[in-house]
Amino acid sequence: MQNNEVDIQLGNLSLDQLNSLLVKLKQKTAERKQAIKAASKAPPRTQTDIEKLADLQGLDLSGLMREISKR
Repeated sequence: MQNNEVDIQLGNLSLDQLNSLLVKLKQKTAERKQAIKAASKAPPRTQTDIEKLADLQGLDLSGLMREISKR
């Protein structure tokens, strides 16, 4: 979806609908951050754990390795 399509769809929403959408987005963001934090606490023990951690951060395995090396 392009920016102008998003603008048009959001422009058609009422203020209450926009506020509701904002609350849902903030909630999903907080849940995602919590899931990443929980997955990062214990070191991964299997390939599945590593793939799950990469997926939670929206990275592939090589991107996850670069992220880890930054820390």
